[in-house]
Amino acid sequence: MGRSLHDRGVTDSRRVRKPDHVPGATADESETLLAGIVGSAMDAIITIDEGQRVLVFNAAAEKTFGTSAEEAIGQPLDRFIPTRFRAAHSVHVRNFGETNVTRRAMGRLNSLFGVRSNGEEFPIEASISQVEIRGKKLFTVILRDITEKRRAEAQLLRSQRLESVGTLAGGLAHDLNNILAPIMVSVRLLERKLAKDPEGLECVAMLEQLAARGANIVRQVLSFARGVEGDRVPTELKHIVREVSGILHETLPRSITVIEEVPSDLWMARADATQIHQILMNLSVNARDAMSGSGTLTLSAQNVTLDQHFAQMHPEAHPGKYVSISVADTGIGIDPEHIDRIFDPFFTTKAHGEGTGLGLSTTLGIVRAHEGFINVYSEPGRGTRFTVYLPACLEEASPESRRPAPEELSALPMGQGELVMVVDDEANIREMTSRTLAAFGYKVLTAEDGTGAVSLFAQHQGEIAAVLLDMMMPFMDGAVTARALRRMDPHVRLIGSSGLVDKRKLDEAHEVGFSGFLPKPYTADDLLKVLSRALKAPS
Repeated sequence: MGRSLHDRGVTDSRRVRKPDHVPGATADESETLLAGIVGSAMDAIITIDEGQRVLVFNAAAEKTFGTSAEEAIGQPLDRFIPTRFRAAHSVHVRNFGETNVTRRAMGRLNSLFGVRSNGEEFPIEASISQVEIRGKKLFTVILRDITEKRRAEAQLLRSQRLESVGTLAGGLAHDLNNILAPIMVSVRLLERKLAKDPEGLECVAMLEQLAARGANIVRQVLSFARGVEGDRVPTELKHIVREVSGILHETLPRSITVIEEVPSDLWMARADATQIHQILMNLSVNARDAMSGSGTLTLSAQNVTLDQHFAQMHPEAHPGKYVSISVADTGIGIDPEHIDRIFDPFFTTKAHGEGTGLGLSTTLGIVRAHEGFINVYSEPGRGTRFTVYLPACLEEASPESRRPAPEELSALPMGQGELVMVVDDEANIREMTSRTLAAFGYKVLTAEDGTGAVSLFAQHQGEIAAVLLDMMMPFMDGAVTARALRRMDPHVRLIGSSGLVDKRKLDEAHEVGFSGFLPKPYTADDLLKVLSRALKAPS
């Protein structure tokens, strides 16, 4: 319908079989048979007269337009066409009746729309034919609601775009990790040189924090674009909530009040800190948008013990101890008709260009990956509260990443003159990694690619204790290089390194027989500890 109804080309009334032409049936039987076919058709079928009044309105048309046949028959067809298209449609049907020809081609679906009884417009595809009975022309329209088809096409297009974003994110992550890695590795060397310079140490600490923040951002982008699982370690959630609260205090308009309610004895959860940070930021941004510039945003957390009754009421929950984190706002709330769809990928109530519909679906994916669940409570006009439940972890927290005091540097594992080969196509990484290893008691050889590594290894076969190997290099990547080295020395200790740590890479490293793996960008602490463990492990 839309601007008008399409047809599939020229329709000649002489080609339309009349009821009394159905083989072996009387006219009444033929009419009954055809009425049954029309009534059971999956597509909407509407027949109109020359005055464009409805004569036939089948069951599928009733469902499509939300109008009964009794209400529709005798009504003008305009009732089912959006107002802005009615004039063009009338002209088209009139011309079609005179010529039996249409210039409208199937497939140009952007101009075809119908309107339901509740005023909702929807896209359709349609065909039109005519037949002459007792000198009067009748037009039959067969149409199909393609709302779901359009939605599927849009989702496919967005998925393709996301795939491209994922590929781009992977390339950017590789480059950014190669930039950040030398900075993070060099921190310990700078601390040694500046051990008696407090101001210099402060600058180094800031440098380390900024580099770590950059590394977290890269991981967050990869987590969204490629579904990276992240590290599940005992994590103090109260620190993350307070950090997000601080960011909101600094970035939200002053007209939005940010309240933080976090007990000091909040339990830990086995979680990836970067991903929990991403969850809270996603929910907080949505809360900000829902308040139209003013209101109250509350970040709260508490320890909860869920019983069997609660678990029965919430299918994703299990009895036990949880940490709940809530983000609540005083905004416009969520319409009841939307509440069941808010976690659907690509669903958004924001204006075009203001939201992708991926924030909440990503949030749900992360929460489920943490074996948790989300509750949503909302009242239109009174705000929304999202509550994330994560299983509590009662074991000790992993040591927080921190800059050791100068007197503590000796606690890092030291080498005993072992020869280590560093293979990486990034000169800065080779240089800073080599300097760090040399400063902590190792001898170092370097190669810029797999070919050079194999040649150098052959020259020093039996001398090299371990090889630190970049997994993503041109010509010969890390896995191919590792297999070549293994053939030369089955007992050589290999340590893989990559900025794109996914299951495939880890499986590949396990298959080749790596003694350790370093996600880029790694710190000097990570480097020295992984190398020390690899050298102590049985060959």
